[in-house]
Amino acid sequence: MVFLIATGNRLGTMKHDELTCEANEAKCIYLNFNRDVQGLQITDLTVPRSVRNGSDYVILDCQYALLPDDLKPDSGLVVKWFYNSIPSPIYQWIPGKKPQDLGLLKGRLDLDYRVSDHNSSMYRALFIKTPTTELSGDYKCMVSTYWREDFMTKRMVVFAPERKMVLHQAKLDLESVNITCVAQGVYPEPNMSLFKDPDRKTKLEIENSIVEKNFRNGAYDITASAVIEDQNLVTPVIFECELSIPEARYYSKKSSVFYPGIMGLVSGKFH
Repeated sequence: MVFLIATGNRLGTMKHDELTCEANEAKCIYLNFNRDVQGLQITDLTVPRSVRNGSDYVILDCQYALLPDDLKPDSGLVVKWFYNSIPSPIYQWIPGKKPQDLGLLKGRLDLDYRVSDHNSSMYRALFIKTPTTELSGDYKCMVSTYWREDFMTKRMVVFAPERKMVLHQAKLDLESVNITCVAQGVYPEPNMSLFKDPDRKTKLEIENSIVEKNFRNGAYDITASAVIEDQNLVTPVIFECELSIPEARYYSKKSSVFYPGIMGLVSGKFH
């Protein structure tokens, strides 16, 4: 009988007589806790949470434990990687044979990269050359033999910071100013907020700002704007635009000093 194993974010299947499962909760518990786990097991999946678009490379590693029987030439040991919910693998390696790059990763891997010198694990990892945004997604490593299998999944985001970010103003009249912040070429979906800092100590979000996003050519352009009355400002005031990519934990900001009543703005980027 085949049972479902659910431990943390690891899911897999294993044939074992001393195993009981709670089907509704997708849990399995070993009845004999004094015995070692009977079968191969993925012990760690190393997938970076985020990587910058156009980086030289990124390595995804899948570490696993094997039993002596799993090391035999006739065990059927195979390592496969999958992307999102696509049923076909993007990588496959059978010990004793050359690794294969498939599907999405065809031509994008260094197939000579060896993560270890052991015959049963040397080509288990993915060495992705120059990762780009379309490679963002869930990566699943599956290790199996004829008798057992285990797999684990983690998500990787390939993010693109802004190609350009500008904070500027347009005086509608002597009593009000339009503050606009624009960022282009961002991925994945970003957020943007405008702030005012009247005393260089207290940063207050401008609540009536309007944010617009446009997705084109695989990236986002985003704009935030707000109209502010001069009478609500103290001379001088610092306006700040904050761009964030939540999935990548990326932040960037642009700040400017504004003098109410004066037709002009001094721009600068504060780090």
